Amino acid sequence: MCCSACPTARNSTTTRIMYAVMLFVGTFVACIMLAPGVQEKLASNNWFCQGLSEYAGIKCERATGFQAVYRMCAAMASFFFIFMLVMFGVKSSKDARSPIQNGFWFFKYLMLAGLTVGFFFIRSENLSTPLMWFGMVGGFLFILIQLILIVDFAHGLAESWVDTYEESESRWCYAGLITFSFGCYAVALTGIVLMFIFYTTGATCALPKFFISFNMILCVGV
Repeated sequence: MCCSACPTARNSTTTRIMYAVMLFVGTFVACIMLAPGVQEKLASNNWFCQGLSEYAGIKCERATGFQAVYRMCAAMASFFFIFMLVMFGVKSSKDARSPIQNGFWFFKYLMLAGLTVGFFFIRSENLSTPLMWFGMVGGFLFILIQLILIVDFAHGLAESWVDTYEESESRWCYAGLITFSFGCYAVALTGIVLMFIFYTTGATCALPKFFISFNMILCVGV
């Protein structure tokens, strides 16, 4: 009944939307894991923090948040990696494996839930360091890809507006270009200020100060 009320769309489009929803749900659950009440509930279970205090030197109540996020994100990464291997080489919807890509959503969510439960039952001391390194390397690569996409999008949009203004001398394109440019500068400046406020308050925060300042200098210089 709900699907009948939705507009028609291509199979590939709905598949992308469904995978985006799945990623959003997983990210939302990972954010919930950082809530104090959820952290206290996880900390009350000895299996979750077994060996963590001796290895990391921190209290379990302070670590359950990022430990839970590691496990949730590891489950999502494993799920998408498995499907990457399964769908390797598929180039069109006519392929015999395309129904796996475009359907079976109940079993996909069931598989993701099973992977999540499995990661949560692995002892912390056996999983903390590998997931930390995977998270740092993966996050670094994601930021690089994200920066490339943002720069490409901004360049393409600006080039399109400049070409339109040169052809028609439209004031809307000129105003949009100016507004978009100053808006991006304002967002970047706000982000830098917030990072200085939240990540450089301690006496031992010299490294975050260096990276934030270095990034700001590169943004202004380039």
